[in-house]
Amino acid sequence: MREKLTDADLLLGLANDKGLQGVRETDMNELLSLDGEALRELAQKLEADGKLRILSFAPLTCVSRASMDFLGDKILLHIRDFHGKHPTENGITLERLEKRFTSPAKVLRLTLMMLVHEGKLRRDGDEYALPDFVRTLPPREEKILAELETLWLEGGLRAISFNDIRDARHLTPQKLQALVDILIDRKKVVQSKEGFFVHASWLDDVVAKIRATGRKELTVAEFKALTGLSRKFAIPLLELLDEMGVTRRQGASREIL
Repeated sequence: MREKLTDADLLLGLANDKGLQGVRETDMNELLSLDGEALRELAQKLEADGKLRILSFAPLTCVSRASMDFLGDKILLHIRDFHGKHPTENGITLERLEKRFTSPAKVLRLTLMMLVHEGKLRRDGDEYALPDFVRTLPPREEKILAELETLWLEGGLRAISFNDIRDARHLTPQKLQALVDILIDRKKVVQSKEGFFVHASWLDDVVAKIRATGRKELTVAEFKALTGLSRKFAIPLLELLDEMGVTRRQGASREIL
C-alpha cells in the first residue's frame, strides 16, 4: 500500500513543478491545509535540510534546490563555453548572464552565490569565472608580464617606475594596471593594503627565513638584519606580513604566528 504523502513531500513536489519561477504562498494554500505560520516553519525546515530556498516571507515564495542545481549546471556550461570563445576576458559579467538566462533575477543571483560558495565559480567584482580558468594574452602582452614579474622578483621591495614601463612599452595607465591585475590573479605578485607590490616567490623566501629562526618574536632591527632591508622597506613589509597572518604586532616587536 502506498504511503501517504507528507506536507513536506507535497510542498517539495509543488516547488519542483513550479521550477525556477518558484512556488508562491497562494499555490501552497491550495494544496496544503496549513496556516501561514505553519507553512513558514515547514519551508524553513526544508531549507535547513537543503531541499528548498526561501525567496521571500511576505508573501512566502520558495524555489526547490533541484531547480537551482539545474540552473547552476546550465550556468557552468555557459561560462565554460564563454571562456573558450573569449580567452582574453577575465570572466562573464552578471549583466550578460541576466540577458542569457530568463529565470527570475533573484533566483539567478542566489544560484551564482551558491556556486561561488561551493567553489564551482569564482567571483571578481561583477564578473564570474570557473575556478581553474586562466586568461590567455597575446604574445606581446605575455612578454610584458614576464618582464614585470622579473622586475619584482629581482628587485624585492625596490621601487619600480610604472611611468618608465608605460613609456617604454607604449601602454596606457589602464592597460598597465590590467596587466598588473593579471599577475595578482595568477598569484605571481602580492599587493599590500598600502598599494606596494612584491613577488610571491620573493615573499615566500622572506617567510621561510622568519620560520627558520625558530623564534617566537622578532624586533624590527632583527627583521632588518634578516632581510637586509632598510627601515623604509622593512616596516611596510612587516605590515604586509601582519595582513597575511604570518606575524602579529606586539608593541615594538612582532609575534611570529
